[in-house]
Amino acid sequence: MELDARRWGTTAVRGCSVCDRQIRPGGLHQVWLSLRVATDVLPLLVNACSAACVAALPSGAEDHVTLPHTGGRVTQPPSDWD
Repeated sequence: MELDARRWGTTAVRGCSVCDRQIRPGGLHQVWLSLRVATDVLPLLVNACSAACVAALPSGAEDHVTLPHTGGRVTQPPSDWD
């Protein structure tokens, strides 16, 4: 599948890193998910081929947004000092 390199930063997407299936034209589902990696929590951009693959992602890190999201206005969990 060919993608606009100016928009996506690549010339082609061959497979989906979540399920290893092909991403169909117009079928790219990008979401953010914060996961713990060793002692840090990293914001990860997920490229999924379907809403079902997004639904199969693990829960996000504790004290972070626990569901995959597309960014923008996202309800954050309360902080310790609130």
